[in-house]
Amino acid sequence: MKSSIELNSNALKMRKILNEDSSSPIDIFSLINNLKSVTLIFYPMSDRISGMCIREESSKIIGINSNMSYGRQRFTAAHELYHLFFEKKFKSVICEKEIGESKSDSEKEADKFASYLLAPYDSLRNYLEENNILDNHKLTIEDVINMEQYYQLSHQAMLYRLASDGYCDWDTFENFKISVSQKAIRLGYDDKLYKASQEERKYFSIGEYVKKVEELKQKDLISNGKYEELMLDGFRADIVYNLGNEGIELND
Repeated sequence: MKSSIELNSNALKMRKILNEDSSSPIDIFSLINNLKSVTLIFYPMSDRISGMCIREESSKIIGINSNMSYGRQRFTAAHELYHLFFEKKFKSVICEKEIGESKSDSEKEADKFASYLLAPYDSLRNYLEENNILDNHKLTIEDVINMEQYYQLSHQAMLYRLASDGYCDWDTFENFKISVSQKAIRLGYDDKLYKASQEERKYFSIGEYVKKVEELKQKDLISNGKYEELMLDGFRADIVYNLGNEGIELND
């Protein structure tokens, strides 16, 4: 199994590919949308599955379980990038929800990579130092919520990272594995991080597929009917029926 140092290095390489710096929180979905050949599909899956990915020649597909929390969906997207860009002998994989030591080496590597991609090692270390959470400070649930909100990591992923990097013990990890959305609200945060996709986004796609269909239509290579059919196949009824545009678009 690859070392944490190597996986953090891979995560920093991925950040360069995404044209991001080595420390800031990132909007993983928008960045993936800019990657050539990658399509993101949001789809309700089994409670045991967080997502999946497929690589066929130049095409790459990431499936995200839209029933999972927004924080977990972000972690899953980062996890799948590891399979797609850093595993050579790979075609497809279905990834389980649980994060822990019972998984295969490949899955544990992808989990660590995802954590380092969203919260690079030095970035998290600096955060802990600047907020006086090292040394004799006893980690609190409020500390964990503040960190997961800053990096937009799911609660379980944040706890696992802190425990695996030695910032808290595994007893603390187990004790803090509780529902925290109400506490986060009382700390002044939005609870989006802890909620699943809204109904209109349970079935949705972004990325290369949508771009390709649009390109075919612009070049008059497909009829309007075929264009609509392909968009509907890609769960983009909003484009076909011009939905979700009730509000007034403001220019900043």
